[in-house]
Amino acid sequence: MAMQRNRSLRPGPLAGRHLDDGHGLWRYADRIAVRCHRCDAPGWVVRQSRTASFRCLSCSVALGDGNACGCGCCGTGTWVGPVRYSGQRPCGYCGHQWVRAQARRAAASPPLKTLSADCAQCGRSSEVSVSVSPVRDAESNDPYFGMPLLLVARTRAGLLWGYNQAHLQALHDYADAPLRERAGVSNGSMFSRLPQWMKLARNRVLLQKATARLIARANAVR
Repeated sequence: MAMQRNRSLRPGPLAGRHLDDGHGLWRYADRIAVRCHRCDAPGWVVRQSRTASFRCLSCSVALGDGNACGCGCCGTGTWVGPVRYSGQRPCGYCGHQWVRAQARRAAASPPLKTLSADCAQCGRSSEVSVSVSPVRDAESNDPYFGMPLLLVARTRAGLLWGYNQAHLQALHDYADAPLRERAGVSNGSMFSRLPQWMKLARNRVLLQKATARLIARANAVR
């Protein structure tokens, strides 16, 4: 019987290899370079303890009490990014249940109270009261307030984005390694969830150059 090596006991990567130790994207979410939602100036979202905050040095707009985990379990915070409206009601004409309304917007301002939706039974339109929820799966937005990320580059293979220098350096090291291995970790690691184009050998040089350019941009942000 062949013996199986316990990769989790390996203290670090070997020379010329990249070791996925299982850490998630949140390792890099303590300081995130963004563009101000009001004036588009560059700035930083900073996480401390269980809250996150942002203050623009250009227009002085301030945001605070952002959810420290970005999933809504630590408080409501101040969300300025993309939102989803949804609601349902019985048809006001034939009584058919349900008339459903959904819409996605780049921001919650101005807020919507109702949306128009057609009944699947009679085809007539009714006004449906809707509730709003943040869209947190937008990759190129920060997870606390939904502001657009600053460190974004569109390559011929796909969209590259990073939170900060450390995040981009980790992606650069991943691209630089000719061999990649995992330390017995699950699919929840950051590297396991990278888009397929970043994992292809033919895109190694492209990813190296793109991350290097964004690292230089990050170093210039105040």
